[in-house]
Amino acid sequence: MQYKLNRRLIPINDPSEVGEGEILVEIMTLGEFDQAYEGTYHHEMLMDSMEHIQYSKAEILRSCIIGTILIPDKQDLLEKEFGFGFYIHKGHLIFIDDTERIQKIAARLPEIKAMENSLEARFFLELMEFFINDDVLYLQRYEDMLISVEEQLMEDEIEDFHTDMLRYRREILVLNGHYQQFTEFMQMMAENKNQMFNADDCRLFRVVANRADRLYDNTKMLREYTGQLRELYQSQIDVAQNKIMRTLTVVTTIFMPLTVIVGWYGMNFKFMPELASKYSYIGVIVLSAIVVIGEIIFFKKKKWFE
Repeated sequence: MQYKLNRRLIPINDPSEVGEGEILVEIMTLGEFDQAYEGTYHHEMLMDSMEHIQYSKAEILRSCIIGTILIPDKQDLLEKEFGFGFYIHKGHLIFIDDTERIQKIAARLPEIKAMENSLEARFFLELMEFFINDDVLYLQRYEDMLISVEEQLMEDEIEDFHTDMLRYRREILVLNGHYQQFTEFMQMMAENKNQMFNADDCRLFRVVANRADRLYDNTKMLREYTGQLRELYQSQIDVAQNKIMRTLTVVTTIFMPLTVIVGWYGMNFKFMPELASKYSYIGVIVLSAIVVIGEIIFFKKKKWFE
């Protein structure tokens, strides 16, 4: 699809319809780009980059900027992602996308109001801002989920902690890497090494870079939070194990004197005077009961049963 850009996108049938002060915007598939621009000096570089998009990057050439953008899919951060290529030249923008997503997004972008900025830079900025527009709220949902996990941990009501926490941690790592790349990408655009943009354009690129950097800081905070939750979970396990060991220790300590008594009177020596007494059996029972009761009272005073 071809458009002319003058505050808003207007579909056209031929590039000759683009007037003075307007920008030609093309949104095409990789095959269409290959066919339309074969032989141009930026064609091979962009085709190589589009073969396998691994991250967001920009190549600053003498009179244009080419690159790729990789955006994780927020519906499935671990399995899906969306990538596209771009070409920026004075008066000309190309987006290479096989999914038609850029075309749908471009139709939703607001009308450009600041005409003192170069239109190609401003349109590109609007598109970049779209990808991080609601991400503060998106990260807030992660924080709410982690707070809920912490509350359940404190109440000992959580199951499958490791499975859930591993998924949250991996998703946050994906976002962390994305915002780091996005920040570096926008900072590179703001450097304006080939002098394509004016000072106000560069300022806006830095504004978007700062927004992405704050999102990056948020994901770092969430990563630290997941680490703290894992430590809390481990401490809960340690406390539970300590309680079990303390209970076992108390039980063992209570029955140890009884074991000594049973072993002592189980020797059956011929001249043990207690064996001949008719009160020996009752005496051993009473002695055992006194020992057990005494130990229980002692342990209660020491608060070993709490």
